[in-house]
Amino acid sequence: MLAPQRQQVILALLETRGTVRTVDLAEEFGVTDETIRRDLQALSEEHEFKRIHGGASSVTGRPRLQSFNERQYLNIAQKAAIAAKALELIEPGKTYAFDSSTTAFALVSRLPDLPYRVVTNSFAVLEHVTRLQEVEVISVGGRYHPKTHTFVGGETIDVLRRHNVHTAFISCIGYDADRGASEGFEEQATFKTRLVQFAENVTLLMDSSKLGERSEYFFAEPQQLDELITDDGADATLIADVRRTLPKVTLAPTASN
Repeated sequence: MLAPQRQQVILALLETRGTVRTVDLAEEFGVTDETIRRDLQALSEEHEFKRIHGGASSVTGRPRLQSFNERQYLNIAQKAAIAAKALELIEPGKTYAFDSSTTAFALVSRLPDLPYRVVTNSFAVLEHVTRLQEVEVISVGGRYHPKTHTFVGGETIDVLRRHNVHTAFISCIGYDADRGASEGFEEQATFKTRLVQFAENVTLLMDSSKLGERSEYFFAEPQQLDELITDDGADATLIADVRRTLPKVTLAPTASN
């Protein structure tokens, strides 16, 4: 990988993780620590972040909250594969909940027009599903957060409590084999925490780039999840680690594999 390409990836990792260590980056890219230090020096001349001992961090030290529109164009093939596999779980007469993740939306965009109920805090999900004639749509209400296209707040929890959700389809920013799923947006993490508690079954839809990652707020432990559906590009070692605490892991075939 050429230096300019590597530096762009480093910037992306800073946004995703908030903080990066020189030694970790050197290992990930297969280069020396000195090469990474030169990359960080070059990047610091044009981009705003903090150099810290042993690495670098964003200005706040936390991951940047990406908008729904930004996330929608990431890992498109993987999300499509995951959605196609998850679609096999949809059947009439059930109540399904969807979070505001773009991976869940990839599934929603493929939903058949059948008599079942959809509960969501996602504006994008609402906008799409209301076009279907047979589907009953329940909005949890709350305050609209425009960057994430999400409805948040106490009202959303009250509505969730009143419904018998058969399966919740959710995603996350990172999944740690021991601690579980995490989010970068606190109010969204709170909503997902309650959704996981109320739903009979919880299916985590997550592309493989999130395996082994952690974000700011953990919302679901491994034992609270019934299944993980990820793409078949997942690292075998990471999948083996996940299966220690989450036995049902489904690998969805992508078109390129």
